[in-house]
Amino acid sequence: MADGALTLTLDDYTAAKIEARAKAMGIPPEELAAMVLDARFFDYDDFTWINGDPRDDDPGRYDLNETGRPWSEVRPEFLALIDKTFGKSE
Repeated sequence: MADGALTLTLDDYTAAKIEARAKAMGIPPEELAAMVLDARFFDYDDFTWINGDPRDDDPGRYDLNETGRPWSEVRPEFLALIDKTFGKSE
């Protein structure tokens, strides 16, 4: 298995679920199965995190009392940014 290849035998129920979801996603069932297994066995401790372990994120670094602006004030700016980025909409 050094090359990453592994053969699995799945029951009919699991195989059908993978097939149906992969079809809905437009990807091969093997790709979906690999994605699900990768996610299931992912371990943060297996990696070196450049900006620190994301599990150690400290909420104290954020101003959670920051107030927002009303949508009526933000909307024109938001629409102008969309027009500038993607072109004027009809």
